[in-house]
Amino acid sequence: MEKRPYFVIGDLLANAFIATVSVALTAWLLGGAWGMVPGMLLGMIIALPLSLIPVAPFFGAMEILTPCMLSGMLGGMWGGMWPLAGVTIFYWGVGTGCAVIVVIYTLNAVMSSPQTIRD
Repeated sequence: MEKRPYFVIGDLLANAFIATVSVALTAWLLGGAWGMVPGMLLGMIIALPLSLIPVAPFFGAMEILTPCMLSGMLGGMWGGMWPLAGVTIFYWGVGTGCAVIVVIYTLNAVMSSPQTIRD
């Protein structure tokens, strides 16, 4: 993953945007009564075109799809499970997008660090 500020800030903003849109649309379409799985599926369907069309040309498709699809899936899960409305949708979306970026960057740092072989 890129460590330049342009990419880190872009990843953060893209994930926060996609998660917020996912939460808003699934909360509006499902109303918090459908449960986790339909919300996750709808969130992924929402996140795919939002990841590829406006964001991928600037940051690269492979680098943006994994975190954005995860943000969309988790955002859809929140919107599908709970009847969220108003500013709560924004809080859940931005929080989910930021949390996904922190987890992805942390896992990438752990997995790409030098490994030692123990006997």
